[in-house]
Amino acid sequence: MRKIRLLLAAVLLFIPFAACSQEGTKDYFIEFEISQEVYVDGEPISVSERNKLKEEISALLFSIEDEVSVEKPDSDVSRINRAAAGEELIVGEHTYAMLQMSENLYARTDGAFSTALYNLSELWKFTPEYEGLYSQTRAEPSEQEIAVAKAASSISDIRIGQNNTVSKQNGETKLDFGGIAKGYMGDVAAQYIRNAYSGKTVECTLSVLSNTVFLGQKHDGSLLRGYNIGIENPRKLTTSASDALFLTDIHDAAISTSADTYRFYVYDGKIYSHIIDPATGKPSDNGVISITAIVPLSVPSAGALADAYSTAGFCMPLTEALAFYQGLWEASGTGAVILTADFRYYVVGDFSVLNRKDYAHQTAPELEASTKNVFTYAQASEASDTVTPCEEELKYIERVAELS
Repeated sequence: MRKIRLLLAAVLLFIPFAACSQEGTKDYFIEFEISQEVYVDGEPISVSERNKLKEEISALLFSIEDEVSVEKPDSDVSRINRAAAGEELIVGEHTYAMLQMSENLYARTDGAFSTALYNLSELWKFTPEYEGLYSQTRAEPSEQEIAVAKAASSISDIRIGQNNTVSKQNGETKLDFGGIAKGYMGDVAAQYIRNAYSGKTVECTLSVLSNTVFLGQKHDGSLLRGYNIGIENPRKLTTSASDALFLTDIHDAAISTSADTYRFYVYDGKIYSHIIDPATGKPSDNGVISITAIVPLSVPSAGALADAYSTAGFCMPLTEALAFYQGLWEASGTGAVILTADFRYYVVGDFSVLNRKDYAHQTAPELEASTKNVFTYAQASEASDTVTPCEEELKYIERVAELS
């Protein structure tokens, strides 16, 4: 999963704040950022107040990570993963909340989103112990190996009890909240800020890895306006364009982008992404290369939902994914921008999405002539479940293979 970038008249990049881990342990989720300017009732808070706020939120996120990281041996998730069938455990409030969300999201996405896929991720060598080796070319596991791992990758084997208790029907089933924890942390951070300034209007942005929460609007001098956001180009290696598209006038929303460029490898001319399709037990293979989900903050748990929704569409046929996001748009104003391997893009929802030349025309007319579009807009009615990689996509795959 990759970060979106915020763009003002030109490009605004935050200075990343990755909190230091204790005793040298690696942090799985934490990479927290908060905008340089935080406004409360229209006035910026001081640097010292912002830094204190950042430190407090960081400590809170670390406490959540202690509960849910698969890399921490004493975390709730690690204890659940080691537990025998029928063994009842008491877990923390954040783990319990994510378990409940995971169960609901599995049903809401008709099984396309699952947090019980650790065994399959491990089989395909996308789990943290393989860090540094993700891009190493390798053959597919055997069908028998996939079947064995898939049999122990069912969210239905997780039993959520009363009073923060959880157990497993299958002792081999293992969890990983990587597809929801970042967004959940964004929600918690946003709520912490709201509570800290209760009764006041707060405007700022905050990010946990690939998930960004936009509280209010952007202060542009004496004016307020929505944020302009660059959606990272997953094919920038061969197209020389950092941003694929631009979302404009975004405010009061949580946004998450998932792409096939984080933890992936190429084998025999094919991309194998870390996003595992629960239905097949294999890396997603529907022609989608990037999904950006946009969830209004009026929707409860907007960050966690954006995180999960940006992943779920990878595990549906393209036409079903578009219909899924259309349903979300009609129900809650949640939308999506989907990029495909034929270098098309689809927009679900009434959002302003500009291609590169159009954005240059609006913000830097002097660059319009030298700016090239990478993706071509397509109507949902034009979509097909058979996505044929275009020449540029094949060039990208060949280049990645050369670098592996």
